Amino acid sequence: MYSLKNNIVKMVKDDIQPPLLHLICGLPGAGKTTLSQKIVAETGGIIFSPDDWIKDIWNNKAEVEGNGFRDQIEQLQWKIAKRILQNSVDVVIEWGVWEKSVREKLRDEAKSIGAKVKFYYLDINREILKERLLKRNLSGDKHEFYIPEIEIESFLDHCFNSFQVPTEEELITYDYIE
Repeated sequence: MYSLKNNIVKMVKDDIQPPLLHLICGLPGAGKTTLSQKIVAETGGIIFSPDDWIKDIWNNKAEVEGNGFRDQIEQLQWKIAKRILQNSVDVVIEWGVWEKSVREKLRDEAKSIGAKVKFYYLDINREILKERLLKRNLSGDKHEFYIPEIEIESFLDHCFNSFQVPTEEELITYDYIE
């Protein structure tokens, strides 16, 4: 009876899929929100987006006051996200994760709690990003940050100069790539 019980427990454990951390990497306007919503519709996971929290908390002062708290919000979101992953629920990180060190930290901590990591790199050219940002400005979506048209070029310069493109060496460290 003991070995039958062990075999049944092993079969049940083998059928359980580990949760997935969906790590979305890309610049503003790359399609992170659209992809996040698609992933959640397919998996039932939970999205963590600092923009949503900043806009909800600071409302019309989000760009001026709230954006200064982005790092603290992301830290809080990651703390909650890890607890959710530990409860076998998928998590979508929609931060853009521009820095390699941040991507590595999230990947390593997720794996340390038994999650798998699926990495998405949204590589969109500058002109398309600019078009999308201009269109987004017109949409009036309360969770989108408004970037005045006159500032978009300098904003994109900053984005491209700050962004660390994932390398082949980095990409092979993820469980799945899309």
